[in-house]
Amino acid sequence: MTPWDQFWRNASNGLSSAFLAPPYLWFLGLVPVIVILYLLKLRRTQVVIASTLLWAKTIEDLTANAPFQRLRRNLLLLLQIIVVLFVALALARPFFKLPGTAGQNLCLLIDRSASMQTREGSELRMDVAKTKALDLVAAMQRGDRMMVVTFAETADVLSELTDDRAKLRAAIASIEPVDTRTRLRDAMFVAHSLRLTTPDLHAVIISDGNVADIDEIGPRFFASGRQATDESAASASGGYGLSFLQVGERAENVGIMAMSVREPVPGESGEHQALVSLHNAGTQTSAVTVTLSFNDQPLAVEGVEVGPGEDRELVFAHNALGEGILEAELDSDDALAADDHAWLSLRPAAKLRVLLVADPGATGTYFLQRVLTPDPRVELNTIAPANFAATTDYDLTIFYDAAPAQLPAGTLVFIKALPPVDGLVSEGTIDGPPVIATDAEHPLMRFALNPANVGIRSAVKAALPQGARAIVSTTGSALIADVSRGGQQIVWIAFDHADSDWPLNLSFPLFFQNVLAWVPRSALASENSIDAGLPLTLIAKPEVTTATITGPDGRTESVPLDPLRPVFYSNTQHAGVYTVQLGDVQERFAVNLLDANESAVGPSATLAIGSSELAAERGNVRRNREVWRALIAIALGVLALEWWVFSRRAWM
Repeated sequence: MTPWDQFWRNASNGLSSAFLAPPYLWFLGLVPVIVILYLLKLRRTQVVIASTLLWAKTIEDLTANAPFQRLRRNLLLLLQIIVVLFVALALARPFFKLPGTAGQNLCLLIDRSASMQTREGSELRMDVAKTKALDLVAAMQRGDRMMVVTFAETADVLSELTDDRAKLRAAIASIEPVDTRTRLRDAMFVAHSLRLTTPDLHAVIISDGNVADIDEIGPRFFASGRQATDESAASASGGYGLSFLQVGERAENVGIMAMSVREPVPGESGEHQALVSLHNAGTQTSAVTVTLSFNDQPLAVEGVEVGPGEDRELVFAHNALGEGILEAELDSDDALAADDHAWLSLRPAAKLRVLLVADPGATGTYFLQRVLTPDPRVELNTIAPANFAATTDYDLTIFYDAAPAQLPAGTLVFIKALPPVDGLVSEGTIDGPPVIATDAEHPLMRFALNPANVGIRSAVKAALPQGARAIVSTTGSALIADVSRGGQQIVWIAFDHADSDWPLNLSFPLFFQNVLAWVPRSALASENSIDAGLPLTLIAKPEVTTATITGPDGRTESVPLDPLRPVFYSNTQHAGVYTVQLGDVQERFAVNLLDANESAVGPSATLAIGSSELAAERGNVRRNREVWRALIAIALGVLALEWWVFSRRAWM
């Protein structure tokens, strides 16, 4: 940034702290224009008179050659300059910050993320936030309305805009902190939507300021209307319509940031290891003790000192543990307890039931069996297309040169056959299609899979349905496409791999390894920890229609299952172990906080939104009081005076 850019940025920020629309200050440029008009000489009409003695000054002007005259003291000029000054200032909308929120529609955005569980003396930070919110309710006057929105991983509207104080107090009292990270974006969407119909809405963010998605909040949340620019954000974040009411004081905290296990490479010597990463977000060195246990049985204990801002990684060697819950517990008398535990759900690799529907004697069938059979995760069955009947017994079904009339359950792969998906229509064939593009972000293209050098004899050209995703493309069509529908994973391969050299290419086995990893049961088995607030994936088992879920607090919940596709359970806002009962099968999931942003519990002095920052307010919320109406009234008064002076021809 050049010094000139820095100067303009500082000047812009300075003006934004005093004016809501500083660009209108350019109207002050009319002042020198008025002065120049008074400097110009008047073009006078020649009139024959008897004597020039009475027109001495006029003669002086006529004898001068310059087009300008000397500026004389003139009351009209002064009044006109004053009018322009007041009008320009009124357009720029100056404001003063004064305490109090009376006379406004308020939207309270209350943080209830994990850091709001920080102990502040004898109470939690969440209790301090609720007290401040109740103070704002008590300060409401007749006609004032308020809305209550909480935010953590998601945003929840607890009360619509109302003047019912009892309802607002009940909504605030019901707020409980959760073990998830802080995401403000959705709550800002709610406030922004309400502001479109309530122009005088003032949003108050009650938080410690540790927001994970602050960079995703742009100018649109402040601009009234569609003109959302950085300038509007800067002026808005200067205070208009938005306040940051800071809560919290304590900053000393050590938390668990990561936990993982490492197994020795098969066939090589080595040991099983558990890794626990710690971080000290405080300003003092802390001595802590970490206890590692498996299924509630202690495995190891280790003490360590962690300096301010320091990361420490502890490695615990252990024997093979098998299936169960591995837990790390941090013994520390710090401010936040939510990050003192972490869990991992250790499971054996999932067995995938794979059905290959293909002519057993076909060359393409041979290549597929050769890729799938050696994989220890796969239980492969092959049947001819004529013998296929829809069933829910398989996690993955691969159709080679065949397609059923209706889609069966599970993950599906169609090769050289169009699946019965609405909108997927054949438009002919393409001879010798080259690979021109791949979607590197798709899970099936992991391991830098690149089939660009594959030679293909011919492929089906088809129009993809809406929402489909071309994974590998050629000119005017897709060679491999994700045509998943309704939560069911479906892949379509537009060519016969037996009519190409793909089976001789490394990308062929890698692609089907990715397909196996993409199957929900396989993906679930490899997932030993889930972030708090993110959903659990539930996969139905034969003849099981309902899953019973028991949370870390002991509460149970029944969730209906879908035999055709995974079901997602999202009530995971508290860290701990969730037990899922599927018939006579029990599965356990580990849900963790493991968020450095939440463990850094020290309150933020500012809330950086867009290109500007909201300064924290710790006492009463200060409200902007605009004075443009008074400026316009003064300008009209001066304008009336100017007209009166002009009409009486009062010159000075």
